Amino acid sequence: MIAWRPIAILVGSVLFLTVLVVGSGMMTGVEGLREMWLEIRVYVLAAAAIGVIALTLVVVMVVQRLRARKRRDMVRFQLVLGQADEATHDEVAAAAEALVQALRSTLVERVAGGQPWLAIESWHVPPTTPGETGNALLMVLCEPETLDPALAALRRAYPNLTVRSDLETGEPVRFEAPRFEAAHVLRVRKARDWVLPVGGSSGSPDHSNARSVMATVIRQQQKAGNEGLLSCVRWCLLPADESVDSLAARRLRRLAESTEHQNSAVSADVVEAQRSGGGALCFVELQSAVQRRPGSDPGRYGDLQAVCRLLVSPALSMRGVNTFVERQMVIRQKLYRRRWPRATPPILPDQTGATLWFTGELGLFIELPSLGSEHDLPLARNTVPHLPAPAALPRGQHRGLPMPPTAEQHARGFRTTIEVPAEDEEVLVGEIVGDGV
Repeated sequence: MIAWRPIAILVGSVLFLTVLVVGSGMMTGVEGLREMWLEIRVYVLAAAAIGVIALTLVVVMVVQRLRARKRRDMVRFQLVLGQADEATHDEVAAAAEALVQALRSTLVERVAGGQPWLAIESWHVPPTTPGETGNALLMVLCEPETLDPALAALRRAYPNLTVRSDLETGEPVRFEAPRFEAAHVLRVRKARDWVLPVGGSSGSPDHSNARSVMATVIRQQQKAGNEGLLSCVRWCLLPADESVDSLAARRLRRLAESTEHQNSAVSADVVEAQRSGGGALCFVELQSAVQRRPGSDPGRYGDLQAVCRLLVSPALSMRGVNTFVERQMVIRQKLYRRRWPRATPPILPDQTGATLWFTGELGLFIELPSLGSEHDLPLARNTVPHLPAPAALPRGQHRGLPMPPTAEQHARGFRTTIEVPAEDEEVLVGEIVGDGV
């Protein structure tokens, strides 16, 4: 978010000085104005030079960030869920906090290269023959160098989470998105003040992801797939600057002070916000898009809007302290359809804060479906638990070695024989004696 207050103070100061100089000239006449100019011209020229240099640096920085934004190598990787991974809300919120912190760049990095972003996508390809359920895929769209930090953060809640890898090299497989030309895009935003979290984001200690929002979204995609619609629901994460975290804390404090003597319902909302808020903030673009089969009727705007609303209805149905509402984008439809393949976020985030999410809210919506009660979802799952070492790495065989000799045995010259298999499976015989091997 842009800090408008310093900009307003700077512009107001310049206007005040201008009015002061013009007023003094009108009171003292032309000669007095000429004398004043001779006295302040050095300072005025120095301020003008500093302003021109600052404006040039800002323009160069903006151009550089736009070029870096356009040149980012955004790649899709397929997420493979574990068989037994099931996390509570607190664990998922902690993983979301680690994910945002892993993506957040420093001030120096953002000046030249901008802020990287990451998107978690749920794709559903409709069936080609009657009777099938279609194919559901969970994808992560990010730069290759941010994949490992992102997976490390998500494994805080899901230890066996992996990506589809090549069987020979072990490198993550890059997936090309289906030939998807979005016919309609729907975005959502917060309905109330952005510091008020979405209802239920505080969670409970015994809450699990067995009935997660993402699982319900996939079921809605299956319903749309029965009508021949290829659909995608996306959570695009763009970490906010650290100053926004402090701004949220001050905003919550002021909100609590202003509602101290109001009705109990408003005070309860503020208490819930203070309990659920906190942590790193990020701009989240929750979007849904659909595409009809080639050659079919593209559909009217209202019909496509209704289908996209159906896909994100599990998020819109979260009622509580805050809620999500759909955004009307009749004019900007072509812009967001063009941005869809690379999940490019807006150049200037929403300055009202309607897309700012706390990590507790983010954790509520990116809970991955568990195998317990969502076993019928057509998602890829890994039967081998995740190991820090590559699965193809040869493992050593367990061999029983004798206990080291005691002091008395060492004095008597203890001797024993050990059989160690060599690479060619022949047996080598070694002896351990009191003075060594």
